[in-house]
Amino acid sequence: MEFYIRQGASDPILKMKIIDDGKNDKSSFNDLLENSDITFDMTEHKTGEPVILNSTCSLTTRTKKYNHTTDEYYILYRFTEEQTANIGKFEGKITVQFLDSDSNPTTKLILPVKEKLFINIF
Repeated sequence: MEFYIRQGASDPILKMKIIDDGKNDKSSFNDLLENSDITFDMTEHKTGEPVILNSTCSLTTRTKKYNHTTDEYYILYRFTEEQTANIGKFEGKITVQFLDSDSNPTTKLILPVKEKLFINIF
């Protein structure tokens, strides 16, 4: 997945849809998602040098209006002007740390799952 943003910009917002692969009970997965810590990391593509570490993401939903029973979930990340100061190609990773009812970490999910996320600052 390729994402493009201008140097020194904070828009557009990085938006990733959480896709239901059919392997999980969607309603319980959504409940887990709402009680989780979601962070964003970005490294320089060629060197692997970290640029952003554990920066907080937000979670939003889009209510389906027709014959769908559950909402769609999206993870959002807004870059700061300082984070986009340098031109280049970077690799992004979103980590979802699920928490139990006492806010203790349980399992961890790293996104995207199927393909790498590349951030291109131009």
